[in-house]
Amino acid sequence: MKFLKNFFFLALAATALTFVGCNKDDEEPHMHGDNEITIRILEPGADEVIADASDVHIHIEIEASDENHEVEIVLHPEGDVNDKIIDFGKHEHSKVITFEQDVDLSSYPSGTGFHLEVEACKDHDCAEKEFADVEFSIQ
Repeated sequence: MKFLKNFFFLALAATALTFVGCNKDDEEPHMHGDNEITIRILEPGADEVIADASDVHIHIEIEASDENHEVEIVLHPEGDVNDKIIDFGKHEHSKVITFEQDVDLSSYPSGTGFHLEVEACKDHDCAEKEFADVEFSIQ
């Protein structure tokens, strides 16, 4: 009987160590150093002249090979970084972040140029970043 009792405790201890010692994070470490970020500014196009300033469509996709972290999107008139028409920031860990927004730029004079900037962090500490931008104007 004593042998059976010792065997039971030994088996229980081995099972507990198996569950405690085996951690999925230990088996599959995150490789954030290899995380690649692709920023696609789909609309507006670079150097595009937009005919209808009252309905400007902004469409951006940020795709990560591992996961996204922090994303910042800023739209401002050329030469005036303080006039932020879009000032968007998001912390999200999905592989793809899609940003779409319609903006009315009709209050700006014809011929005004705009700068659309996108910055995405490759790692959680934002030590490495990807950057993309386009310039466009309104008719």
